[in-house]
Order: sequence, then C-alpha cells, then structure tokens
Amino acid sequence: MRQSLRIACLITAILPAFFEINAFAFAPSDPCTACYSALPPNGFELINQPVQSDIQPGNFRLSWETSLPTTAAVFYGTAPNSLTQSLVVPALQSAHTVTLTGLAPGTVYWVQVVSARPADTIYSPTRPYATQSLSSGAVKVFFTQGIDYAAAGGLTPAGDSYEAAYKETLERINAARQTLDVVMYNTNRSDLVNAVKAAHNRGVRVRYIAAAATANTALKPPPAFPVLYGNDSALMHNKFLVIDADLADDAWVMSGSMNWTNTNMVDDYNNVLFIQDQSLARAYELEFNEMWGGNTSLPDPVAARFGSNKTDNTPHDFVIGGKQVSCYFSPSDQVTRRIEEAVRTADHQASFALFSFTKNELGNAMIAEHNSGTWVRGMIENINDQGSEYEWLRSKGIPVQAHPDAALLHHKYAVMDAGYPDSEPTVVTGSHNWSQNAESNNDENTLIIRDRELAVLFQAEFERRWAEISTSTVSVSGQSFELFPNPVHDRLFVRQKGAMPKTCTVEIHNASGVLVHTGNTTDALTEIKWPDALPAGTYIVSLKTAGGVASVSIQAIRR
Repeated sequence: MRQSLRIACLITAILPAFFEINAFAFAPSDPCTACYSALPPNGFELINQPVQSDIQPGNFRLSWETSLPTTAAVFYGTAPNSLTQSLVVPALQSAHTVTLTGLAPGTVYWVQVVSARPADTIYSPTRPYATQSLSSGAVKVFFTQGIDYAAAGGLTPAGDSYEAAYKETLERINAARQTLDVVMYNTNRSDLVNAVKAAHNRGVRVRYIAAAATANTALKPPPAFPVLYGNDSALMHNKFLVIDADLADDAWVMSGSMNWTNTNMVDDYNNVLFIQDQSLARAYELEFNEMWGGNTSLPDPVAARFGSNKTDNTPHDFVIGGKQVSCYFSPSDQVTRRIEEAVRTADHQASFALFSFTKNELGNAMIAEHNSGTWVRGMIENINDQGSEYEWLRSKGIPVQAHPDAALLHHKYAVMDAGYPDSEPTVVTGSHNWSQNAESNNDENTLIIRDRELAVLFQAEFERRWAEISTSTVSVSGQSFELFPNPVHDRLFVRQKGAMPKTCTVEIHNASGVLVHTGNTTDALTEIKWPDALPAGTYIVSLKTAGGVASVSIQAIRR
C-alpha cells in the first residue's frame, strides 16, 4: 500500500508537467480533443505488457503499446516494494520504448510502467527484468548415456556418461563458497547428500527443497541443514541447484532432467546442464525463495508457495555468453505456451525425446510443423499415459517411436533446426514433461536456449537414442548383425556383433526386387549413405557372408 501511495504521489507531481509540455496536444484545434474529454475511466488500455530487449550489463530496453496515445512514466528498483527510481516519457504516443540506463550488471530490477491521459491512468503489473551479468556464460551439457558423435559434427559435450555428470555435480557442490540451494524431486544418493553436508559444515548457507511425495531416503535421518518438503497436493518435480548467486564469477545453475537417484543416474537417459551466469542464478534464487517462504536461512512453511499458489515473479529473458536464453517455471508461467512458441519457430527440423507427452497443444504444434514441411521425429517413454499423443501423432504421419528399453527415456527436451544455423537452432529442456500436471500443478523449470552448438549436441543425443530404438537384428551363420536406424533417412549403419568381424556384402533392393545399392564391409561398424534418389518406401537389405545370407526389411522416409 505504501509503495502504491508513493507512485500515486509521483504521478500527481509528474502529470501536470506531462500536459504542460504537451499542451499543444490539447489545443482546440487538435482533432483528438473531443476524444480526450469524452473518454470514460479506463477509456484506453495496454495492448501488450512491457517486453524486454537489447539486454546489456548496464541497461535494457522496454517496449509496450497502448490503445491510444499516452504519456508515460517508468518506476523501477531492486525490490518489488521499493521502486525508488523513475523515468518520465512526456511525449504522447501509442508505441512506447524506453531504455533504462545506469543499471548494475547481473541484477534483477522490478519495473512498473504507468501510462496516462487526462481522463485516466493505467498501471502495468510490477515485473522483474534482469540485466546481463559479467559472468563467463559457460554452458556445460552432459548426457548420461552417450551421443552419436557422427551426428555431432566434431562437437563434444562436457560429458557423455552418468559418471561425468556425477563428477561435475560433486565438483560444483564442493566449490560452493557462500550459498547452495538444492531443489531435488527425489534423492537416494548419500554420496551427493554427503557433499551437501560438507558444504554446510564449512560454512556455506545450505537450503534444500525436496518433494513431499517421494522417499528421499538419503535425507534420512534429517541432516543438519534445513530441508523443506513441498507440494503435497501434486509433485515438486524440479531438479536444480543454485550456487553462489551473489558472486559473478562463481554463480552456477544446474538444470535438466536427472534426479539424484541411483537408477535415474546410472541406468536412465537424462541430460544435465550447468550454466555459469549470475543473472540466471538470481532468477532461480527468486523461484527458490518463493517455495522456501522467504530469503532467510530457515524456511517459513506458512509463507512457502508451491504449485498453483505460486506467482509469475521471475525474469524470463537473458543474454548468457552471447546466447538468447529464456527461463520459465511451472505452473505460474504458462510454460506450455512458451514451449509451443519455440516449437513453431522450426523451419526445417524438430525432434523431441519425452518421458510423457499428453498436451494436445504441443501435439498440434508438431502436426502443424509436419504439415508445413518440417521434418518432425520423436520418442516417447510413457506411450500409454492417459491422453498420450503417441498414436495421434503417428496417425498424422509423424514418425514417433516408443522406447522399449527397460531403462527410462527420462528426457524432457525438444530441439529445432539443429542442422540449420541460419534458422535460429533452439533447445527446450528442463524438468517439465509435456503434460497437464506439469503445466497446472507441479513445480517445474524450463530453459529455452537459442544456440547452434547446443542444439547440434542435443540432436546428436537424439540420433543415438533413435538408432538404438530402431535397431533391426539379423544373424548370418552365427554372426549377429544390427542395422539401424529403421526407418532410415540419410544414413544406414551396419554393426557386426562379436570379436571377429566377417567380410560381408550389403545389398539393398526396392520393393520390386531391383538392386539399388551394393557395397562391402569388413568393419565392426559401417556407415552406408542412403542414396538420395531413392523415394520413401520399403526396401530389403541383404547381408551376404561366405557362410550364408540373411535379409531384413527397412523402411525409408523422406523429410
């Protein structure tokens, strides 16, 4: 209330100057004068809320639009209840653009814009926006079960095994200097919890949020650091860390799909990102504080907000290491709409690997992309979830595969235009399954990163999983051969299982029996470039060795 009164007083003082400066606009000769005097209260509106752009360490731009020309003022500060700075825009206009300057890097600013006409004044919600930090912007990506290096184009992830992801997690915890906030759906790895305990013992402020719905056996008996169990009506499904948010060079965020459980780390398919950026760390810290009930060392269960009780109270747009990054939290931030917007940016290619996919909006977005000529493929673990998009997508001609492996395809990612650097390659990842619960009930986090190299690496992970799912196996005189992927697009791989590869002739015939390709292999793994001229359809691949011959049916697809 006190803040609102302060802004009202400022506006009362400023508005006369607005209208004195713009007196010409209210002269009788002005054809709009009658409109001004006839305007009822709320006779104009914000057509869109302020949008942030041109994010720099010391400034950023805000743009918004009103239905009629107005004057404007911008009030801002580093806390939502302390908008101590202001900027006056006296010119009458409908399209408003202001640049806030003299800001501190790596800092969240809360901003409210006020638009005024003689008949009325309207206020935007007070929203947070972040400046660019002075951090390194390093992004490290880990995949727990490897990638297809042939598809990676010479790029390498920070790690391609669960051991590498585990080691990095330990190193980041052990390097924490001031603060360590852990938000983990489920934890049974006592080694990771022991590292958190060691951080607490050396004086790091440790705060830990876990899901009320999971066992969290590694947190029993209760550790010395405080733990809050949250969202007992749905799932506190996040998996993130915030480390040293107040230190530009040491601030790290961990996100991705990996829980701290032995099965999820060792067996299942997951991705983990570590991002060194203070602005992003402060955004994640705001989300943590909302669930924690404040910014204090101990939680406030009364003030703590989970699930649908949360509000959209974090910055969303960042520039990190020169990359455009967006961050959203569920269920307050309309994340499904943000994912859909990212999917619909695809010009050439869209691939997804998802544990659960039941959101019709996102299924329809993939179908629309497919129908527009985008090459869409996907993998889903839980194809039998109620409302699953699996059969619906397949019925529309999209190649979507179930994941039959006993280990879980636990990813929640999509990658667009990885092979097309001029089409803004984009990765969507985090803890958010493409489901109604993730959208409306669970606590989740989602990152949308526009970066070619990261997109290529996620696509290489996708190609590895796609090939493993779609492997056809045949035996020739006791020698096992694997052919993948099936369906095939541009490359067919032939892998010989066993210590001593045999000389083998590979022949490809079309459905009419016409030989369209022949070649030889003596290696454990051979790549065959699928002939560009061949249309989509069914082909027979024959493998001939000195001991015999065997054939397998291969389906070819085209974009």
